[in-house]
Amino acid sequence: MNDKNFQFGLHLAGKTAPLFPDARFVCRHRSFSLTIFLCLAVLVAKVPAHSSNVPNRSASEEGKSTGATGAHLIGVHFDSQSDFSRLVIDLSADVRYKVGHLTNPERVFLDFPQTVANPSLTTRPIAVQNGLIDQVRIRTSEGSVTRVVLDLAMPVRYRVTKVDNPARMLIELSRPSNGAVLAESIPLRSDAPGSTSTKTSLVSRSKASGALPAGRASPLLLQQGEIPPGSPSGPQTYGNGEKAGLNYAGTASPRNILLLGLNLGTTYDSNVLGSNQQPIGDVDFLIGPSFSLRREGTRLSLGLNYQPHFRIYRNHSELNALDQNLGFDVAYRVSSRFSLRGRTSATYTNGIFQPSQNQEFLPGLGSPTSLNQTVYTPTERQLALSSRIDASYQASLHDSVGLYVGGSTLNFKQQVPSEGTLQNTQESDVGLLYQHRLSLHSTLGANYQFQDILFGPNSRTLVHSVFFSYAKQFSPSLTMSVFGGPQYSRANEIVPVSIGPITLQVPVLLAGWNWAMGGTLTKRLDRTVFLFTAQHQVSNGGGLLGATITTSVGGSVRRQLPGRWDAVWSGNYANNSSLGSGAPAGSYYSVTAGFGLERPLSDRVSLRFGYDYLSQRGNGQAPSIGDFNRDMFSIQFSYRFHQISLGQQ
Repeated sequence: MNDKNFQFGLHLAGKTAPLFPDARFVCRHRSFSLTIFLCLAVLVAKVPAHSSNVPNRSASEEGKSTGATGAHLIGVHFDSQSDFSRLVIDLSADVRYKVGHLTNPERVFLDFPQTVANPSLTTRPIAVQNGLIDQVRIRTSEGSVTRVVLDLAMPVRYRVTKVDNPARMLIELSRPSNGAVLAESIPLRSDAPGSTSTKTSLVSRSKASGALPAGRASPLLLQQGEIPPGSPSGPQTYGNGEKAGLNYAGTASPRNILLLGLNLGTTYDSNVLGSNQQPIGDVDFLIGPSFSLRREGTRLSLGLNYQPHFRIYRNHSELNALDQNLGFDVAYRVSSRFSLRGRTSATYTNGIFQPSQNQEFLPGLGSPTSLNQTVYTPTERQLALSSRIDASYQASLHDSVGLYVGGSTLNFKQQVPSEGTLQNTQESDVGLLYQHRLSLHSTLGANYQFQDILFGPNSRTLVHSVFFSYAKQFSPSLTMSVFGGPQYSRANEIVPVSIGPITLQVPVLLAGWNWAMGGTLTKRLDRTVFLFTAQHQVSNGGGLLGATITTSVGGSVRRQLPGRWDAVWSGNYANNSSLGSGAPAGSYYSVTAGFGLERPLSDRVSLRFGYDYLSQRGNGQAPSIGDFNRDMFSIQFSYRFHQISLGQQ
């Protein structure tokens, strides 16, 4: 094997379709109208409620409080790590409760007398599948006793804590030590809730060991700002490279599983060449497999998602291609305080703006890209490659620090660099992160970031940024994160200057300050998710411009509809202004909108209708090749023909 020119791909009709281009190539790293679909009406699919056989209790215990009766169980949400999980039960008032452990199969349950659960929580089990909890079942009996059952994947150590303001229960579970099993619940002393000295003793023991003995339940109240030892990280501040998804409340990505599938679809594109000078419509047909893997162990966790798609056009056969999408995420916990993580994503397509396919085949596997996602290129074969490595250290319950390095490349392999055309773009990033956890539901952050942006052969911009951020979970369903800070940019460019018949290449240096700011607001309910984002900061120009000041506002809504239909609406506006003084110096504004309607036809097959709209216009000296409108209508079938459980580590 020649390590200087290594290729892996598929052999088709005498031609080799590379998995991704040559390794050497990688290293050079639209008023608008939105068409609304007429939705098909179908019968509402009812999911049968799962009943629970309640065997004899192995043990139980009761927490005494000064609570009121007639309370409501409002919601349930959870947070998980590889060997730790926390379930939060939100209540309308302080209530009495019982905790118990059931075997064959392993379960932990909580009973709340004189408490009624939100009806939306009792219609079907809440899938968790995080390695410790398989699912959560909630039922309210005729006597207004609500039972919350945690179906466990294995024997666990657990602790139950009652918290006020607002009223809620915390159930913390962790993997048992080697050879340990789930012990029976040990009732607390009857005088514990009212004894100050007993409370102090228990709190001290919790802080010292990080967990109470197996099966021990404590009705202790956390003081303001106190964080239970072993709790997972709180709301995340800006800088970690994560992007919020449209998952419903109480849902989680599948874990320890291998998924194999097949996608079939067709798309009508009103401007298949991406040119407003002569827009031409065409239909393409798509077929391709999907391979997804998620494995989580005590120390090592990894995720892999690979989707190659053969795209065949009806009239423009010269555009036929094998589009490819790859995502890889691996994390290793070196110790209880120190962890490493590496992420890579790669796409090889005809243009960045593609009609939406099915949602991520394996949700939760995101891209660490720093490439500008609000600048769109015409139909040109291109490779987008992004990687990021993080090292993080948990100094205390409240404080953590991190270091990351990353790089993103946008290459147009068949494009000969020249003025007014697409240019290869490369960005390298280095950053330092600090987070201080104020409480269970709020976090402060600060980070320094250095960016090195290369655009073609004649433009380089260095950017130094200091960001301050704040994240807060206002309620179980509402989370906000904001950031802001100064940025110093230094652009070095070669500008052509014409003097009569002579053109001189003149170096130009441009430096300046600007303020960056942005934020994300997320609302997650059982049947609705709302995500709003906004940002203003220095970025790259996505192959059309050099460094830019990017301002964007966008939002997405996902909603469960009757008949098992799932709908997604999205829209975004962005303005990208060139930061430099050279050619091309100008700006682009873009508007995108989309609508998708998806429904499972069976346990293995799902159907999706989609519409996507894009309008982009350039100003000043921005290359005219970036001006185009596109309307795309798509239909897709997704089939999961194999699902393999990988078990536990």
